[in-house]
Amino acid sequence: MKRTMRSIAAVTITAALAATALSSCSSTANDSTAGKTLNVAYWDYGPGAEANNKALATGFEKKYPGTTVTLTPVAGENWGTYYANVATTMAAGKHPDLMLISGEGAQFVTKNNLIVPINDYLKKDPEAKAIQADIAPGLINGFTVDKKVVTLANGWNDMVIYYNTDVFKEAGLPAPSADWTWDDFEATAAKLTKDTNGDGTPDRYGFTWASNEIFPGIMPWVANAGGNLTDKTVCKATADTPQVTKAVTFLEDMIQKKIAPAPMPMSDVFTRFENGSIAMFGAGRWPIGTFLPAGFKSFDIQLYPKGDTYQTVFGGAGYPILKSSKNPDLAWKFQKFTVSEDVQKQVVGTPDAPGDSIPSLRSVAATMTTVGTLPKNSQLFYDSIDKHPQLVPYPAPAKYSEYESTVLRYTQLIFGGEDSVKDGLAAMQKALEPIVSCN
Repeated sequence: MKRTMRSIAAVTITAALAATALSSCSSTANDSTAGKTLNVAYWDYGPGAEANNKALATGFEKKYPGTTVTLTPVAGENWGTYYANVATTMAAGKHPDLMLISGEGAQFVTKNNLIVPINDYLKKDPEAKAIQADIAPGLINGFTVDKKVVTLANGWNDMVIYYNTDVFKEAGLPAPSADWTWDDFEATAAKLTKDTNGDGTPDRYGFTWASNEIFPGIMPWVANAGGNLTDKTVCKATADTPQVTKAVTFLEDMIQKKIAPAPMPMSDVFTRFENGSIAMFGAGRWPIGTFLPAGFKSFDIQLYPKGDTYQTVFGGAGYPILKSSKNPDLAWKFQKFTVSEDVQKQVVGTPDAPGDSIPSLRSVAATMTTVGTLPKNSQLFYDSIDKHPQLVPYPAPAKYSEYESTVLRYTQLIFGGEDSVKDGLAAMQKALEPIVSCN
């Protein structure tokens, strides 16, 4: 099953840890909530999904005694099919109060008129001012469509460069600096590339990227070339623009120069990064959930290199209130609960069992370094969205599943040497035009 890793990672809370923290929530008797119920729809991608959402439901019931939270698992091969299946479920007469979405779903739920925007709650709820003050504005903007705030994100991931510290030391290279450029990056990747037996094929490549997702694939490079794959309305494809061409050409050139292999699935990237045959790759915080349990700690992170500009590429997850909700005010309390301090602490995790996403609350994210979770430079995660411009909107049209698969199909043809950059992007643009449309 294909999963959008950054979005799943943004809501992952291990059941055991969550239960420990959530049990400490003060039981707040509240006559206005007692006897009321909520139904929460979530993507049933596997056992972890059930455990994570059950932990949230149990914690909320403890905080608001007398409430009942029922979970509705919804199947899907990916986020796109999950969204479609939720819509089908609602059309069949089911009435969830909230549904889990990733950043890619913001357009879908808004354009299909499924949600209750939280703008009024943010203005009128006394607690909302403090919550918003502790969340980077970019995280609010990233879940805003047509000035409607879709949801508070309860966790998120941004794109950074992971580098193998042992490989850098072996090559005699210093740690990369935050102000490096594309030229610096390519030069560094070239120095890290190594062909030990002289057969013309490197045994170690300087860099690679994911073939099965655009988020840890081409998007950071497109953004830092000053481009995007859609226009600002997310109603028109812009895949053949000079900025996109520049970014894809840069990546293709690294393949031709044998600094990078053809992109590969993220699971393969992890394996080759751990064994030292890949020196650098791009991802969010989620790789630590693979590296640390395996005992691999020889890594740190840095911002993506600056091109014509620098923009943080990010995405997250949250629980918007649906128009089908019979208890929207209680649903708002649940959404707030997902960004409560107790829940957010579990996103940080511990050095032995770290979370695999970034807390939305700035104050809690700041504890990632003080509790000792790797990477050492983990404060950079939140700094990247707090101190730098962000790519908004993320190019996620309502037909996201079809859109992403189309982008991947044509980029794989380019990176596989079957199409030129110019011809491949022209074909991609033509294929995307009926998909990226608001008509």
